[in-house]
Amino acid sequence: MQTPIIDCHAHIIPPKLVQEILRKGSHYGVETGGSEKAPTIRLEGSTWTKPLPIPLTRIDERIETMDKQKVDVQVLSGWIDFSGYTMPIEDAVRFSNLQNETIAEVVASNKDRYAGAGNVPLQDARVAAEMLRRCVEDYGFKSVQVATYFGGQRFLDDPALDPFWEAAQDLEVLLLFHPYEEKHPAGLDDFFLHNCIGYPLQTAIAIARMIFSGVFTRYPRLRARFPHAGGALPYQFERIRRAAEVRPEAKAKGYAGDPLDVLKTLYFDTVTSNPPTLRFLADLVGAERLMLGSDYPFDMAERDPVGTVAAAIDEPHRTAVLGGTAQKLLCLSPRCGCGGRPLKPLAEAV
Repeated sequence: MQTPIIDCHAHIIPPKLVQEILRKGSHYGVETGGSEKAPTIRLEGSTWTKPLPIPLTRIDERIETMDKQKVDVQVLSGWIDFSGYTMPIEDAVRFSNLQNETIAEVVASNKDRYAGAGNVPLQDARVAAEMLRRCVEDYGFKSVQVATYFGGQRFLDDPALDPFWEAAQDLEVLLLFHPYEEKHPAGLDDFFLHNCIGYPLQTAIAIARMIFSGVFTRYPRLRARFPHAGGALPYQFERIRRAAEVRPEAKAKGYAGDPLDVLKTLYFDTVTSNPPTLRFLADLVGAERLMLGSDYPFDMAERDPVGTVAAAIDEPHRTAVLGGTAQKLLCLSPRCGCGGRPLKPLAEAV
């Protein structure tokens, strides 16, 4: 059987989710505004009112684009702005449930083309861990999206998150990390720099803090995939290694190893739009740690994700990058051993 081509970095806002928050957004901690053709949203706890990106809701266009890109399966992650980590926990639970339920319904409508990724409220790690179990058991999700922003001086190396990392490791769920920042750092407000520079920086910060704080040491079986080919970090990684060697600050939490050894245990998507960049990453961490991604449907997405991989990665590794690795990690193969978990009808899961 031919290995399917699997896009592990794509986003969706299910149409039914939009209908629900427009109908009773306050129940979920979502304030809506704007017009019917150009709605806006603001999550409780956030000061940022933003346009709702309508392209994320278009299901028919999604399949057409996948066919053009020769992608067999998309892993559907929510809009990262809907992570909701600044919301009161009661609102965050309801809103995460709504996202997971509606994504599960889209997946169930076309199981051959979609797999689902959950959203959980990481402001409370124990609640997030329990919701992650529900994502796996009720919906068959084998991945969850994790944002890098907590609305303040709290990062992914916070020890309070350990119950969630433990649950993710035990459940063998693929963590789809994604940058997000509401308050743009100085200098990044103009020229869309908050995205093209800020997002790669956010990913680099997350990886480095998790390495030096020992998260990946305490949970060595975490399945962690970082976006945009690791952001800025892989391409300045010798500075990280040098700091680990000579700076006491890098050892402040007890880390004493070579950061490159940790980097080679992580996974990275292929969203670079540049084959030489992707080839460098493959040489650094090994092609077996790469997974196809597109960042669909944003305008910053890869136009030809399969073509980028084909130009950068030779066989025998190309098939694994295009889908083999994702197929194994997400239990999308009937021969994977666990067979995944079947989706329940939405009415049974609510």
